[in-house]
Order: sequence, then C-alpha cells, then structure tokens
Amino acid sequence: MPDQSALIRAAIGRLLSEKTGVAVISMKESITELLARTGQAFSDESVQDLLLEMAEVRGMMVTLDV
Repeated sequence: MPDQSALIRAAIGRLLSEKTGVAVISMKESITELLARTGQAFSDESVQDLLLEMAEVRGMMVTLDV
C-alpha cells in the first residue's frame, strides 16, 4: 500500500494535469479538491510545499490565498 506522501503526490499530479494550460491556480481551492479526492487528513504545510513545487515544474503559479 502506498504511503500518504505518494498518494498526495499522485493526487496533486492528477489535479495539475487537469489544469494544464492554466497559468495561476488557487492554493485554497486546490487543497480543498485534494482533500475531497483523497479523503485523507494531512498537514497543510506539507501539501502546500508539494503543490508549489509540482506546479512550478509545470510552469504554473499558485495564488497563496489560504
């Protein structure tokens, strides 16, 4: 069974794939979507860091509206 970090990374990857072509995404909306998709409780800071890192690689900016 994959660990929580792997599940969150996979969920972030799917979320960002769906938003391909979008220049800026909302941190608050993204975290809400990730929680709904995974059903997992997780540290907001760890998810924020992963989301920022993975979005940057894809050339997206994240609005820090948390």
